[in-house]
Amino acid sequence: MTHSSAKQHGSRIDRLPQRFRRVIAVMTFVGLPGMYVWSAFWLTTSVSNLTWGPVSFLLIGATIAGSFVLYRFVRDRANLPGAGLDERQRQLRDQAWVLSYQVLAAVVVIGVGVVTILVLGFGRVVTLDATIVGAAALSVAVLIPILPVAALAWIEPDAPADA
Repeated sequence: MTHSSAKQHGSRIDRLPQRFRRVIAVMTFVGLPGMYVWSAFWLTTSVSNLTWGPVSFLLIGATIAGSFVLYRFVRDRANLPGAGLDERQRQLRDQAWVLSYQVLAAVVVIGVGVVTILVLGFGRVVTLDATIVGAAALSVAVLIPILPVAALAWIEPDAPADA
């Protein structure tokens, strides 16, 4: 009687190597903010929308596609209740949540530090218009829920090769 594991019959996403998952995670987090930066830069020029528009859609598409791939890889293993997880999976999930909190804290500290240096160090006035607030709110609303999933996909080791 032969025994086959569920991993053998899974999709290609289930067998993604760690290096590729990390590239997907980075692209996911760079896509949406990158789209805002790209659009803000090109909107100040006289270049037509037909030229810079497709790049904006590719950047936001990277976030959307990356999110789907990461959620498909992790499935429900990043959820906090963790019903049905073995000890190794629970430990990886807990490490992913710690990593996601550390990344979020680092981003907040860096952001506050940059604003502090600009205001106190250089005497600049920081103004927040509707475009910046909207972009920041949408980025936070989209990227923070992806953070634990991306962290788990980041730290999950490659599956052992079947003999």
